[in-house]
Amino acid sequence: MKQYIVAIFWILVLGAVIYFEYGLTVQLYKSVGADVVQLVAQMIVGALLAGVAVASLVYEAILSGTSDSLKVYKRELEKESIDKTENSSRVKVLESKIQVLEKALDEALKK
Repeated sequence: MKQYIVAIFWILVLGAVIYFEYGLTVQLYKSVGADVVQLVAQMIVGALLAGVAVASLVYEAILSGTSDSLKVYKRELEKESIDKTENSSRVKVLESKIQVLEKALDEALKK
């Protein structure tokens, strides 16, 4: 769900940039001329593409760092879970040994 919201946000941002760029292009075309307008439009589109590329690289770096730390955290949780399971099974084994010894002691005392 979060991915869809992020995608919709970026689509809206891109639409707003295109809308404002179109308005700027029309104004420049009326006041300066076609050659300058093309140059400015190419510069704006280039800056937009460079910004998107940098943003995607930064997002990927953050996402990969987060996923790595999440994997480490999951491993730690699994290790703790295994340790707890081992400890509880050891306690059960010791309790059963104590019960066996108590029964043997009771039987020995009865004789």
